[in-house]
Amino acid sequence: MLVERDEEIAKLTNWVTGAARGPRSAGAQGTGAPDAPAESGPLAVIGGPVASGKTALLHHVQERTAEWGVRLLSAATSAAEQDIPFGLVEELLRDIPDAPSLLPLHAPLGGGFVPAPTLMAVHARLAGLAARSPVLIAVDDVQYADPQSLHCLLYALGRGRPTGQGLSLVVTRGPDAGAKPPAVLEELLRQVAGPRLRLGPLSARGVEALLAQRHPEASRTRSTATVVVAGTAATLHKATGGNPLLVHSLLDDQASRHRSEGSFSAGEQFLQNTLICVHRTGADGLRVAQGIALLGDAGSLPLLAQLVTTGERTVEDVVAALREAGILQGTRFRHDAVRSAVLESLADDAVARLRRRAAQLLYEAGAAPTAVAAHLLGHGPHSLDEEWVPGLLSDAARTALASQRVGFAVGCLRLAEECSRDERERLQLRANMAKFIWQVKPSAWAHELQPLSAALHRGILPVTESLRLVGDLLWNGWIGDGDAAIRCALKGVQDRPDAALADELRGVRLVLATTYPALLGRMDSALGPGWDHAQPLADPSDDGVMTAMGLLQGVLGATPGPRDRAAADEALSRRAEQILAGTRLTEESHVTVRACLLALMYADRLGAAALWTDRHLEEAAERGAPGWTVVMQAMRAHMALRRGELTHARRLAEQALEELPPHGWGVGIGMPLSALVEARTAMGDHEAAAALVDHPVPEQMLQTRYGLHYIYARGRHQLATGRHHAALTDFMACGKLMREWDMDRAGLAPWRVGVAEASLALGNREQAERFAREQLAEETGPRVRGLALRVLAGARPLSERPALLERAVTLLQDEGDSHELARALTELGAVYDRLGDAAQGKTCARRAWRIAEANVCREPGQGTPAEAAAPSAPPRAVATAPEPVPLRSAPATAAALTDAERRVASLAAHGYTNREIGAKLFITVSTVEQHLTRVYRKINITRRQDLPVSWDIDVAHTA
Repeated sequence: MLVERDEEIAKLTNWVTGAARGPRSAGAQGTGAPDAPAESGPLAVIGGPVASGKTALLHHVQERTAEWGVRLLSAATSAAEQDIPFGLVEELLRDIPDAPSLLPLHAPLGGGFVPAPTLMAVHARLAGLAARSPVLIAVDDVQYADPQSLHCLLYALGRGRPTGQGLSLVVTRGPDAGAKPPAVLEELLRQVAGPRLRLGPLSARGVEALLAQRHPEASRTRSTATVVVAGTAATLHKATGGNPLLVHSLLDDQASRHRSEGSFSAGEQFLQNTLICVHRTGADGLRVAQGIALLGDAGSLPLLAQLVTTGERTVEDVVAALREAGILQGTRFRHDAVRSAVLESLADDAVARLRRRAAQLLYEAGAAPTAVAAHLLGHGPHSLDEEWVPGLLSDAARTALASQRVGFAVGCLRLAEECSRDERERLQLRANMAKFIWQVKPSAWAHELQPLSAALHRGILPVTESLRLVGDLLWNGWIGDGDAAIRCALKGVQDRPDAALADELRGVRLVLATTYPALLGRMDSALGPGWDHAQPLADPSDDGVMTAMGLLQGVLGATPGPRDRAAADEALSRRAEQILAGTRLTEESHVTVRACLLALMYADRLGAAALWTDRHLEEAAERGAPGWTVVMQAMRAHMALRRGELTHARRLAEQALEELPPHGWGVGIGMPLSALVEARTAMGDHEAAAALVDHPVPEQMLQTRYGLHYIYARGRHQLATGRHHAALTDFMACGKLMREWDMDRAGLAPWRVGVAEASLALGNREQAERFAREQLAEETGPRVRGLALRVLAGARPLSERPALLERAVTLLQDEGDSHELARALTELGAVYDRLGDAAQGKTCARRAWRIAEANVCREPGQGTPAEAAAPSAPPRAVATAPEPVPLRSAPATAAALTDAERRVASLAAHGYTNREIGAKLFITVSTVEQHLTRVYRKINITRRQDLPVSWDIDVAHTA
């Protein structure tokens, strides 16, 4: 059933029935057909866009001819048959007796001229039929009819008009799309009058009516289904421009895929019918559509015409036809899938030729470099020998980087390098590309650097590029190459003093001082005593990489004295957060961001470090930058580890190692690997940790900051698995390197705590106490002080341990290190048991296990393995103790709690379940839950583990 075609059906019906009655019987009642006035003339034309329903309307007329007493002769033409003389006439007369007798008369002359005997023979045949009953000739796609047949029809209709013969012709005519139709067709349409109908696309209401035909159940009710059909119709109309064929195609694709109502995507049938529509726009239709698909739009008709080597008028006609057919919206394809399908209709070599031609035309027209580069990338490097290509690709890369299109930029630089004829230009392009390749494909980074390393050894790499290459070479473990790059740069400074080059040298020195300190001495020796390498730690006017690296060096390095450490860390951390707050993650800023995050982590500002890292991880994911992501995942794993979030730390470290294979990590593998070893060890998964420790690592890694993390993590594993001497060796080696490299910060690795634990395990309580007190004397953060106090308690007499462990518990709880808190509580419970306070010991042990279970930690108490054998007398030599750490009082917010809330909170903090608390306090479980909800709100916490254990209430004897 046709939709939105009632007016056209009425006009055509009146015309056909009028023709059936003939002029001599006009107004007489015929065969029951309508008796409205018919339009005069024996020829009716149905026009309109491709697939607008012209053929369907013609078929509708054909189906009604029999009941009107009309003899029907029908034929459909095609472009492939247009050159077959009399093909249309033969098809029309195929079922007429004696039609073959016309064949000998087929003797066309040049230009489609038809001999008079042939014209008269065809007319005689048609006139004979019309004498018996009215004849309707129906021709679909008359624009493809052969000229000879059109001459015959023109002659027959012209001879029939004066005599009033019942001979009529109805044709459909599609778009010519710029092609010049045969002169005889124009003459036929001009001389023989009759109704002219033009079908347009369906309106949104028309699409809704079409849907109602396909889903009549929805239209019979005033239910939600009616609203759904209306919404679906609007979506379909927007997707197809109202083209009936395309509407049906989308609905059929939806039905075959069993998609939900209103969910439409371009399926196989839709794409196939769309391509059919493209072909039917004319001989040049596909070629013009391919040009539009290649350029992205048809905005510039002259450029499009040049690309497809067709006249502008033809292009204009095709674009109009595609727009009318609902394939184009404005100057672009409505569907990217259609654009892709049109491009796929081109052979590969044709695509390459067109892309090269498009690039040339766009370049000559002054188009944006990225627009030209898009076609050059699609073409490939073959035969791109124009001198302007490398420079344009470089410009396109810079533009793309400004909008964070790093993958596109890398592609431009790679192609520019392949096309360049100048070796120095190629090296410059490769150096630029190497800076960005890590972001998009870090596993290929080392391969991209090798040509630059070779150029460095040949002495043809510019000094500035040599310096910028240092960090990349060292990351990959190419220490010799990094050293060579530094020496090359130093020679350049001596030969040609330059302020910019001096700044680059200072930047390299900061990289060495913070990450590769083993090379720092060589550089300083080569620079000599007169070299001013001082760099401000926090220039308030600069948020760049030099300032950020200076902050990191300040956190890692020594200060005038331990009393200034806390104040210095506070100032450096505040500045790091200021920089992070004003910095987006980009290719230019990612080193700045990482340096600030590390500064916060090593200063033990773990909450702030985790917050900023999570934000920048989201940015890296949004920008599709796996290189940035894996490095920050490794850093974030260490932050989670130090907060006792073992499962999170393990998952982050595993993700980092899975997403980037070991060869892509270079010496940086020490970061994720150490986090994973520590997490597995802390969770009691010693077999997995052992496998990680046995995994080969680059030897050069041990001479970097990453190596310090690894050595410390390996020591933790050795200690937990009973290899105490090996653990002590690792911790001492870690400390030796940290002191030599001016990185002796517990925030990097608390090696003194490790030495103290290993010494305690070996029964050397004196050494254990000495190193624990040294750590406390270093003015470290609360978390490391808590670790040191726990180990110190194991070295002191039993009676002194509760106070030390209670202080450790308070510090670790306030800092949020739940794993170490569980260890300290376990040891505190064991001490209370030995002192005869079983109830207090049970309370501490219960809470330790609650915390351990919440953090998926299988072994909360792994310390003090030599505790049972510890002598009761104090050691012979005790290092000078620092000032005692004051026991923290209850938080000020506790005053806001009622007595009942404080009792419930204290019991919950010490590990009692809600049911156990209810039983002890003689209240319901619901009341316990309500009390805890109010407590959380008043003291601003969100989980049970954050409840303080130091409130002044005797939990063991409550109730």
